[in-house]
Amino acid sequence: MRRRRIVHAVQVLIVDDSAIVRFRLAEMVESVEHVAVVGQAQGATQGITALRELRPDLVILDIQMPDGDGVAVLEAAKQLDPAPAVMMLTNYVDDYHRLRCRTAGADFFLDKSKQFEEIPNILRGLMRQGVVHDG
Repeated sequence: MRRRRIVHAVQVLIVDDSAIVRFRLAEMVESVEHVAVVGQAQGATQGITALRELRPDLVILDIQMPDGDGVAVLEAAKQLDPAPAVMMLTNYVDDYHRLRCRTAGADFFLDKSKQFEEIPNILRGLMRQGVVHDG
C-alpha cells in the first residue's frame, strides 16, 4: 500500500497596527498554497501573546506600533523553541532599523512601500526550503 504524503500549512501570524495592511497581507498570504494565517495582532502586546499561544512558523511584523516596539516582538519570537521565521515589513528602512532587526534575528527585512508584493514569492521560497513538512 502506498503511503500518502500529508502536507501541513505553514502557519503565519501577522502583527501590524494597520487594519488595512493586515487585511491585505492576509489576502496575499492565503493566496499561496499550503500557507494559512492563524492569527492577527494589532500591537506589540497582542503580538507577543499570540506568538506564545499560536506558535506560528512565520511572523510578519511591523516595527512601529502604538503600544510598543516591533523589535521586542521579534526578540520574543526568537526565544521560542522552535523559533519562527520573522519577516519585518516596515516603512522604517534606514540602516539603523535594518541593523537593529538583523541583530535581533530577523530573517527578512522588507520595505513596506516597495517590497510588499514580494511576500508571496518569499513564502513559496520558504516552502521549498522545507518549512512545510510531512505529517
